[in-house]
This record gives sequence, structure tokens and C-alpha cells, in this order.
Amino acid sequence: MSRSRDAVIALESVAFSYGDTGEVLSGISLEVSKGERVAVLGHNGSGKSTLVKIMGALQIPTQGACFVCGYDTSDGASLPEIHRRVSLVFQNPESQIVGAVVEDDAAFAPENQGIDPREIERRISWALEKVGLAHKRGALSSALSGGEKQRLALAGALAADAVCLVLDEPTAMLDPEGRAEVENVLRDIHASGTTIVQVTHRMEDVLQADRALVLSRGRWLWQGRREDFWKDAESLGFSLPPLLTLRRRLARVARAGGPGPVMGMVEAAESALPLVGDNVSLSRPAGGRIHLPPPDPLTSPGPAALAVGELCYSFDLSTPLETQVLKEVSCCIPQGSWVSVLGRTGSGKSTLIQHLNGLYKIQKGEILMDGKPLPQEGPAVRLLRRRVGLVFQTPEDQFFSPTVREELAFAPRNWGFSPEETDSAVEDALRSVGLGEEYFGRNPLSLSGGERRLVAIASVLSAGPECLVLDEPTAGLDIRYRGEVVALLSRLRAEGRTVVTVTHDFEMAFEHSDRLIVMSDGSKLCEGPVREVLPVLLREQRAFMPEILQVSDILREKGLDVPLTWDVDTLCRALFPTPQE
Repeated sequence: MSRSRDAVIALESVAFSYGDTGEVLSGISLEVSKGERVAVLGHNGSGKSTLVKIMGALQIPTQGACFVCGYDTSDGASLPEIHRRVSLVFQNPESQIVGAVVEDDAAFAPENQGIDPREIERRISWALEKVGLAHKRGALSSALSGGEKQRLALAGALAADAVCLVLDEPTAMLDPEGRAEVENVLRDIHASGTTIVQVTHRMEDVLQADRALVLSRGRWLWQGRREDFWKDAESLGFSLPPLLTLRRRLARVARAGGPGPVMGMVEAAESALPLVGDNVSLSRPAGGRIHLPPPDPLTSPGPAALAVGELCYSFDLSTPLETQVLKEVSCCIPQGSWVSVLGRTGSGKSTLIQHLNGLYKIQKGEILMDGKPLPQEGPAVRLLRRRVGLVFQTPEDQFFSPTVREELAFAPRNWGFSPEETDSAVEDALRSVGLGEEYFGRNPLSLSGGERRLVAIASVLSAGPECLVLDEPTAGLDIRYRGEVVALLSRLRAEGRTVVTVTHDFEMAFEHSDRLIVMSDGSKLCEGPVREVLPVLLREQRAFMPEILQVSDILREKGLDVPLTWDVDTLCRALFPTPQE
């Protein structure tokens, strides 16, 4: 394969293996031209994260070669020049944040490049402003939320001023507004000539790309232009973005002959009006319908498994850096229910749920479990952590065993399970998250991001907790594994266990939760069943909501009697109930 002169990244028949696990990548050839934006798709375990490391010269191909701006990544002497030209942003921001303070971390790359201090100051100010962290310039990196750490990792990559950014799920931990802000940054720097390679599970990211590539079992399954990808997306196992689906439905009804470009929400809503004709009542809805699947959510909370009262918490308490992250939060988690905690990045969600199993000690306020104060010290805390299992936002934070089997067996053994009971618990836990026995001998840290998340869930389930608390359980998962996790959590709730999820996956929260708790700037904004909370969210934080939900709300404001829904099929059936839809 001959490389073109403007190739920023060139892979030539690349293969890669981790020890004796077999080839993770095989026969991968690729050229990324200067100024191009490429989206790399693929199901969990397909080799995407390994591909990112090879393009960033962090892994050397077992076979074949990788070139960055003409430099061979296998040549150690070329690595400084390569790392000046390409910057990586990983799926887990913890793996690349090195500065104790936000501005120090953003300055790390240009300082190591020997850049003039005045230029460093300009770069970090620009980068932090671009990712929405300028107001936290002097904050401790460790005090940031998971989503804010993701933004900081991106700011560090931007400050390096590389000619190419290689991004591994850079928005997986962000709320919709945060994703939009980061996308605006990427759009701007791409327009300025920066080359971008982005690994993603979000079909909306493909809309911004010039090309789409699909990786499957370490090999290319599909490559082509963005426009051609939409023709084959569903046959490749991907769902179209909801707004593109709506646009296609509208075009079909209007006999426009094609999907055209994806529309903004207001344009989509406005375009729907002349097309619905007599299919939908144009009288303003009285009371309004909300699309909810059976069974309906709880109309009133049952017995509280956990009750939080006026909980306050500050990082770096009684120091000049004290930052209050929870402000008199009170909420109820009914026994045997599924409660989802929603809110913008940095609103206090993770801090709240990390109090529920005693990981954070109560500074002010109270938490009751079965009507009794949550233990804060002594042997009772150990028992609490068996009853309330916690799965972290970043799975690597809870791995410490060399194999998946040992990771899953640690908790049962720690609780005195017999060898037979331990084996049974381990096998059941792995099976419950949709992974097979071939994973038992693998190192958890060698797995893909999505696989690591599933193993983390299984490691907590193996102890049989009464209450399972999960921080972003579907982040970074493909459609299949997301479905496995949602089905698992539904089964646990049906068995009578209490499930608490912190999530930006609104469709999961709205479709499956019994109750929502919405956080805003460290305080509780609202709480209750989905049908009660949705109108508040649309009034207070509409830009934070799924696009189709916003479209349906706009249509209702225009006077159409359609359900308030986040599901594009439900909205289309309401707009176009006749067979022509």
C-alpha cells in the first residue's frame, strides 16, 4: 500500500494481539487525510480502543506498520515528534489527568513541548473556555465530576495544538448540553483544519463526519462516505438518529423522495405541521398525554429502602478550596423500585449515590435504611456494603484482580461463600450481564470499555446485594449490551431488589424507572414518578432533554394533540396513523 503525501495517519496491514488472547486487530489498513473527520463504529469488543492506542503510538502493531505524519510509530526516536502531532482523549479521563489543579493539567502538554509561557497561557485559557471549564480553572482536578473530567481531558488535548485528535468516546459521560458543547468545539477545530478520528457509539456523531468506518471482530466490516452509511446502517446493526428517522418519515409522507439533511428540533416540528393534515386534532390538548409503557410508574412511593434527609457535603471541608456539592438534599428511594437520578454534569449525582453505601461519610443531614440511620463506622458499614452494592462510573476504579473470574469471586469469598456457592455466584453473575465463560481467564483491564463496565456490574452482583446502585451503567455500551443491562436491571427490580441508576440515558430512565430524582447545582430540583417530573424538566431544562421529547413538546405548544414522548415511533404513529406512514 503506497501512502499519499497528505496522510496524517496511515495503517498498513496492522494486526495486534494481547498475549495469548488471540488477535484483537487483523489486516487493518487505513489512510486518514489532512483535515478529514472520520467516525469509527463497532460493537463492544471489536477492537476500537486498541486501534486508538495504535494510532496514538501507545501500542506498536504486532504485524504491519502505523505512520503518523510520515513517522513510523515503531521508531522510538520519532515518538516526541509523533506526540506533538497527535493527541488522544480516552474513554476514561482518569487515565490521562495528571495535574492536581485544572489549569495545571491543561498546561501539561504545552509545558512539556517547551512552549513560551505566554503562549501556554493563551492556549489553556482558550481550551478551558472552549470546553466550559474556565470557571473551574483553579479547582482541584480530583473534585471534578466524571463528566467534567472528560471535558478537562479534551481541554488538555486541545491545548497541545496537535494536527490530529484521536478520540475514544469523548462524550460518553456527558449530559446532552455537555455533548453539544463538546461537539461545537470539535466542529470549530475541524473547520480550522484539525484532523479528527472519533470512536463512538452515538449515531449523531456520524452526522458530523466525512467518512464512517465499522469495525467488527478486529476487521473492517464497512467503510464509506457518511451519506452511504445511512443506507446500510440498520443492516449493520445500528439505529438511525431519532431526528433523521423523523425526517425520513416526514419526507415519505410528503413524497419528497429522500431523507435530506437532518433537521433541528424546531424545523422538524414546524415541518410536521403542514404534513399531518386531518390526521391529528389541532385543538390544544387538555391535560395532555404522556407516552408511558405499561406498567405505569408508581403513583406514590412505597416503603422507603433508603430515605435521605437534608444531606450536605463539601469537598476539602474547612480549607480554602472547600466546594459544596450537596445542598440539603432530601429524597426517597422506595423498596423494590427502580429510581433514576438525573441532572447536568457536576450537579452532585455521583456524590449523592456514593453516600448510600457509606463510601462518603455524612457531614450534615441523615440517611435512613429501613428506618434506621445508615452506619458510618465499624463492622456495620461492612454489612451495609453487602446490602448496597455500588458500581462506579469508571469500572477501572474497582478492579484489582488479574482475571475476571477472580474479580467476580472476591466478594462471595469475602462473605464466606463455600467454593461451590462461589462458583455458582460467579457463573450466574457473568451470565446475567451477557458475557460468556471465555472471559473468565482474561484480565479485566485488557477488555474494551463496554466489557469492563459489564464485568464491574457482574462483580457487584456476585455478592447478591439487596440494592444495586450504578453510576452511568449504559455509558459506552453498544445497542446489544445496553439492552442486556436494561433487561438485567428490569429483572432485578422484578425480583424485588432496589435499583438506583445515575444516568444520562434518558430513554432508559423514562421508559423503565418507577421514580426520578433530578439534581441541579447540588440541590434537588424535583422528585417523583416520570409523568409528574417530565413537565417540570421540560419547563426548567428543555435543552437537557432528548430531541424527540423536545419535538413532541413543541408540537403540543403548536396545538397538536400528540403525546409527550421520547420515542420517535410513538410520535410518528400519532402524527401519521394512516397506512401511508
